[in-house]
Amino acid sequence: MDKLLTRFAVSSVLLTAVSLSYAQNVNDAGYYISSKVAAAKLQADNMETSLRPGIGQFIAGKDKKDLTNTSLGFGYDFGNGWRTEGEYTFKNNAEFTSGSSNFPTSLNHHKVDTQRLMLNAYRDFEIMQNVAVYGNLGLGVARTESSGWQGNTSRQYLSNTETQLVYSIGAGASYKAIKNLNLDLGYHYVDLGKADSGLNNFANARSLQDEQMKAHLYSNEFYLGARYSF
Repeated sequence: MDKLLTRFAVSSVLLTAVSLSYAQNVNDAGYYISSKVAAAKLQADNMETSLRPGIGQFIAGKDKKDLTNTSLGFGYDFGNGWRTEGEYTFKNNAEFTSGSSNFPTSLNHHKVDTQRLMLNAYRDFEIMQNVAVYGNLGLGVARTESSGWQGNTSRQYLSNTETQLVYSIGAGASYKAIKNLNLDLGYHYVDLGKADSGLNNFANARSLQDEQMKAHLYSNEFYLGARYSF
């Protein structure tokens, strides 16, 4: 439900922006560099699909983590309301937990490190002098490393690294503070794809290597940014 509400809010902002499409763009054509700092909530869904046979009922644990993400970008403003930008978001990490009804004190601790490189497209609409709203879509790749342990740190899972296609959608507002500097306030939703650990590297009750932690990662991010054009 939270994700549906988030997507509805983003869609509403984007539709509002489209309705302002008659307005002029605030920037001249040219290259720019950008940076962002984001308050992010990373969420792990689908942990119930983890492989842990013979453990009874799945019990959810910690499935969200508040993070601070930082990114750098390089882009081009076409001067007609459109911008494209390559953006790298630096590596960040989180840990999620889940359990089972048969072993309530033996939690899985799923550790993830994720970073991403995106190609973003922006559409700007000036609503008053030096103030614009925008919508954006992004497509790129995320590199996610998964590892962790069960019960105690001596019972480790093998690590696994995945590189996969990801996407983002967002909206925001910008203010042209001085001739070459724009300040941004915005939100984006990022689907970061799956995060699967390797198999258990410890002896379980069945003496089998048949356990694996699984999740699908999403990030909701509110950010402050700056763009310097040249």
